[in-house]
Amino acid sequence: MPITKLSGRQEVIAATADFTYADLVSGAYAAAVDVPAGAIVVGGHLAITTIFNSATDDKFSIGDKVGANAAVNTTYAALSADITAAGAVPIVVTGKKYSAAGTVGIAWTGTGTAPTAGAGKLTVLYLVDGRAAFSQG
Repeated sequence: MPITKLSGRQEVIAATADFTYADLVSGAYAAAVDVPAGAIVVGGHLAITTIFNSATDDKFSIGDKVGANAAVNTTYAALSADITAAGAVPIVVTGKKYSAAGTVGIAWTGTGTAPTAGAGKLTVLYLVDGRAAFSQG
């Protein structure tokens, strides 16, 4: 039996959110990018554009939150981004499909002196299952 070809196509959707040290509280989730029901994250990254000038043990995790009372998790990167150096940490693609609208965001965990400088950008790339922007074939 042959594979059924689908003609519907869509581009990957890119959403970004800029943040600074002033937007973050140690250990608290900061929502950054809304994703609709049916979204599947296919890539992205967290880029540190201005080095944070806080303690040496500061890290970011990239996770999601679905629903008003849902727990935040580290779906896409667990405390992996070192904010004491400029650079980017990729989102680890999991294949998760959102059954309800949610957010992808960051959590900063820091110890010692709070930062007085620092900035970054979260970029999330996703598709929406069942959506077609145009047809091919």
